[in-house]
Amino acid sequence: MANASEKSMDVDQARAEFLVALLRKYADDNTRILEVGSREGDNLVSLLKAGFTHLSGFEGNVDKVAALKERHPEVAPQVDVTPGPVDSSLRGIAGATFDLVLTVGFLFDKEGDFTWLFPELARVTRRYLISIENESSGTPDDVFERLGLNKVETIDLRTLKELDSVFIARVFEKVSRP
Repeated sequence: MANASEKSMDVDQARAEFLVALLRKYADDNTRILEVGSREGDNLVSLLKAGFTHLSGFEGNVDKVAALKERHPEVAPQVDVTPGPVDSSLRGIAGATFDLVLTVGFLFDKEGDFTWLFPELARVTRRYLISIENESSGTPDDVFERLGLNKVETIDLRTLKELDSVFIARVFEKVSRP
């Protein structure tokens, strides 16, 4: 029987494999990817190891950016993670800069008014926005669709036991407005 540490590593590996497989459906190695709320960089590390080469992240907690550099010293120089407030970081980016924008556990774990965030994510996305979130307090469907992003896929991770997750993955594609 696996101990708790081995089970955690198995779940972490399954989650990394799921993320890479999902992004492979919508991106290739040269796709410009931004993860908003990149934390200690585990998702970016998984993507880099899978061959994605143009990776960026925003993380509001500077201690988590420092943890990325400490935990993954070989990877940190290869990904561009900007520490500091996500709002000013996003607002400083030109529209349609990233082919794919990714959020994992970021959209609905914030306190306060984050209504500004959804239009900014839509604005910097050139093609796809992938949201992998615990949606107990809301769903991004209507908001993103009003912003010109059509939902193209939904995966309920709660049904994938090996992921031990309460999240739902949603993929949105940017469409031209009439």
